[in-house]
Amino acid sequence: MKKLSAAVLLVLAFVTCSKDTYNTKPALKFESVNATVFPQPSVVEFKLTCTDKEGDVVDTIWVQRISKVANCASLSRVDSFLIPNFDPPKNVKADFVFTYNYGNINPPNLAACSLADDTSYFRFWMSDKANHTSDTVQSPDLVFLKQ
Repeated sequence: MKKLSAAVLLVLAFVTCSKDTYNTKPALKFESVNATVFPQPSVVEFKLTCTDKEGDVVDTIWVQRISKVANCASLSRVDSFLIPNFDPPKNVKADFVFTYNYGNINPPNLAACSLADDTSYFRFWMSDKANHTSDTVQSPDLVFLKQ
């Protein structure tokens, strides 16, 4: 497991909610990605939102890249990151931003396919301190140009 760097995941904000509609199991929602086609070099930015009744979301989040191109299958992988302990309150809503560099040597980076343009999608899921695991959310298909 990797220590989460500020460049990869940034907890932007958290707010308490007076409603008791949050669940014990963390709820993860895919909000957006900054583009669907990425030339080299590019920055790829994913935005997700999490809600949790107990506010114990400071454990682990996983990111899985899945290439849909047979010649680029070696790009498919799963990374896990520790979520920094930001001492969230109960009924927490947290916004997460994952930022990757594509076609750039500066980490964190996404590799390019050496044989063709690649189409990949990304899956995200997380667990909290009590070992509750969220549902898996998915990005749209993203095209990474070989150039």
